Amino acid sequence: MRSPECPHCGLSLAEFNKAGRLGCSECYRVFADELHGLLRKIHGSDQHFGKVPVTDPFQLQVRKELLALRRRLKRAIEREEFEKAAGLRDRINQIERLTESDRRTQLR
Repeated sequence: MRSPECPHCGLSLAEFNKAGRLGCSECYRVFADELHGLLRKIHGSDQHFGKVPVTDPFQLQVRKELLALRRRLKRAIEREEFEKAAGLRDRINQIERLTESDRRTQLR
C-alpha cells in the first residue's frame, strides 16, 4: 500500500516520517489524522494554547518603545557612539526593571 501524498508539494507520509518536516501548508490538511496522533503523543494535546496577546495599551506602548530603543542602540554601536549607546542601554534596563516589578506586583 502506498502512503498518502500531498497533492500540492508531493511529500509522502513516509518522507514526512523520515524528515520530521512538512513540505507545505497543505500537508497539514492531508496528514491531519497522523499529525493529531503524533502531537498528542509528543505534547499531550493536539491543540495549541499559545500566549495571550497583549491587550493592555500601556504594555503595547512599552514594547514599542523598547523595540525602538534597541534599534537606536544597535545603530549607536555600529557608529561607535559608545556614550550614546550606554545611555540607551541604561534606559532599556530601567524600563525592563520597571515592567518586571509591575508584573511581580500584578501576580501577588
